[in-house]
Amino acid sequence: MQSEAASGAYPKNLNRQIHGLRGFSTLAVFVYHVYGMGILWGFWPTALDPVAPLFSAGKHGVEIFFIISGYLITGSLIRHKSAEKFLIDRAIRLYPVFMTIQLLVFGLGPFVHYKWMSGISLLAWSRAFIENGLFMPGIFDVPLAQLNAWSLSYEASFYLLSAACFVLARRLGRWPVYVGLVIILALALPHYQRAIFFLPGVAIYFLSRRSALQLPGWFRAFSLPAILLTLALLTTSETHAGLIYVALIPAFAFFISVVEGQCLLSRLLRTRFLQYLGTISYSFYLWSPVVTYPMKIVIEKALHGRVDDKVNVVLFAIVGFAASVAVSHISYRLLEDGVGRRLHHWAGSRLVAVRPA
Repeated sequence: MQSEAASGAYPKNLNRQIHGLRGFSTLAVFVYHVYGMGILWGFWPTALDPVAPLFSAGKHGVEIFFIISGYLITGSLIRHKSAEKFLIDRAIRLYPVFMTIQLLVFGLGPFVHYKWMSGISLLAWSRAFIENGLFMPGIFDVPLAQLNAWSLSYEASFYLLSAACFVLARRLGRWPVYVGLVIILALALPHYQRAIFFLPGVAIYFLSRRSALQLPGWFRAFSLPAILLTLALLTTSETHAGLIYVALIPAFAFFISVVEGQCLLSRLLRTRFLQYLGTISYSFYLWSPVVTYPMKIVIEKALHGRVDDKVNVVLFAIVGFAASVAVSHISYRLLEDGVGRRLHHWAGSRLVAVRPA
């Protein structure tokens, strides 16, 4: 499959505004990392403090990813009609890029004294490698190797829970599954509040499946303010925890408008820039912290105190973004598209081989 944004061709079943929303979300997370790394490594200038909340809000692009997953993954599972095929497809989607970076980080980490890997024993290294490979950080209290990969633990848990619900609903019926889900949510959400943002996507999928969405004009007009309000409420919820649940209201409003595709926000999301970022978003999300890691060290060691920190932040943002896009483009072509296609072919032949005609 070619890069849709690069070739100008889009699959017929691709919702381009959701695709662009992926690009927006990964860009938002990158903007947050510009701020977060500037603070962590000491080159964030106090002159930019008035706009710091705008940068900080970018971290909540992750919740937007969860909404997208709630919608797309529910549809994917139903289309696959098989929990086994669905989970194989998800593993093929996640692992080529993830494991490439995993091998790089774990291979070099002990030698460059990366975070908790400095002086690590072989046993601890092996255990952490397995824990990270199974997407345990973020769900369990184990060390995280890839900066952004904690969210993949939420994603993987959602995939497994969705597949389990699919299987149990076929065997037991829907209502026992609904009751079980309510119990699971009641127990889990106090500890993993951000996971609640899968739910708007799931709900909107089933609403759109029942009938074509026809939203009133005034509702569509609220889409752009709603996504901004969602990010604002999520940022404020860091100090006022209950607001994370309030944020579900504008989150539902902007996403259902995006799914329908008739609002101003949808037109913005269909721009070529965000379409391209949407195509490489998964690679960009995982690779950008790795690519920018050497830049943080160079700026902190060589430029901080010698060059104005406003210049350092701009330099980090522009060069880091360009380098991350370049690496992510290659990663998309070779790993997501190239390796992924071969794995799909191999998995498909294996599934056919083990089933009677």
